[in-house]
Amino acid sequence: MSLIFDSSNISVGEIGRVASTGRNIASAVTAATVLYNFLLCFVNTNLTGIGPSVVVSAEIAIIGLALGLVWYQSYILYSILVLFAVYFFAIMLARSEFDPKILRDLLIPIAFFFLGKCVGTREAGDRLVSLLICVAFGAALFEWLTPDVYLHYFDVIGYYVARGTVSGVDAESAVVFGTGFFNSLRFDSRTLLPFLGDHRVSGIFLEAPSVGNFAAIVFAWILVRDRHSHWIFAVKLAIVGAIVVLADARFGLYFCVFTVLLYIATPYIRPTMLFIAPFLAILGLLTYAITSWDGIWDNTILGRFLYAGHILTTLDPWQVYGVVASNVKIGVSFAMNAVTDSGYAYALIKIGLFGMAGIWALFVYAPVPDKDTLFFRNFVAFYYIILLSISASVFTIKTAGLLWFLYGALHSAGQTDAKGTQISADEIRAASSGL
Repeated sequence: MSLIFDSSNISVGEIGRVASTGRNIASAVTAATVLYNFLLCFVNTNLTGIGPSVVVSAEIAIIGLALGLVWYQSYILYSILVLFAVYFFAIMLARSEFDPKILRDLLIPIAFFFLGKCVGTREAGDRLVSLLICVAFGAALFEWLTPDVYLHYFDVIGYYVARGTVSGVDAESAVVFGTGFFNSLRFDSRTLLPFLGDHRVSGIFLEAPSVGNFAAIVFAWILVRDRHSHWIFAVKLAIVGAIVVLADARFGLYFCVFTVLLYIATPYIRPTMLFIAPFLAILGLLTYAITSWDGIWDNTILGRFLYAGHILTTLDPWQVYGVVASNVKIGVSFAMNAVTDSGYAYALIKIGLFGMAGIWALFVYAPVPDKDTLFFRNFVAFYYIILLSISASVFTIKTAGLLWFLYGALHSAGQTDAKGTQISADEIRAASSGL
């Protein structure tokens, strides 16, 4: 049932209340992308067992809610969804394979970008980031200080077995080496403050690599939004730094440093430079793998590059164009395979070279409203370019939903009501015509 507003009688205050409700719902949906695995882990451990269908249903519900809040807001959204539908129908028809996962992977950026743009605001993004870093820090301290109690309420490896991410054999190995946690130990000693011990704290993310991705995203946001408020910036930076150190998140630390340099270099970066960068990265990985064929596939950055490049060398041309189904599976454990350790291989196989180029062009050549958004656009671009070289974790909803909501919020045009609350033009239109 639709609630219709008479635009001739509705007051600015009433519009503000409707807009505020929409922002709160949008922020809650985005927060759910970060926290739903943590909550399902608690349910699986303490209330009732869950299965893969429950996890899939939760993701569908979250993405559906995001699309439900914005489906009527923008003709651009309709156009993008139609183009995607036509392209992937043709690709999947050519390889006689229906793959809902890649559709889900690409719906997340679309849904949450438009959620941030049409319903969110920059201030809503500030509140959401502040809330999430506090929750993440609290859970990280809980896990670090009392790991046994944490596992009593959050049986991490049991949850990953229940959702079908790891097998029973891998679970037994994880229990032996990681005391019930998933992906919580390095094969060598930790990099950041080794005296803290071997355990990598994952907190609300249940596995440490996502902590680094989350830290990079929220650091880029507070650099944009809080850099002029020195005390607020310092407090948030300290919290993010503690989360990174407890998780031994090397990528998060290195990328935060890189983000500062990227912010300085933003005026000199052009869209065409961004457009060609991922394809140069693919060529670089291939060249490195071919010239270092006998190198060691270890867990160092160079070892990860070598492994990812080797996976790329196994693809035939038809797989590169995405028109032949692939069963590429190279690796020695649940932590190493073509999906998780070579994001570019995954993207080429599932999307195809031309599809990748089209989607990437749509992103890098889209107009941005100001310098802050330009910087965050460059951050998102390099986040994908670099992370795809060693991982496909850019596609996980745990961090992708937040990333694209924040980027969309930077695009939200706004004005204020009598109380100074920002109201976007799209929200005013929505409140005037119907919700």
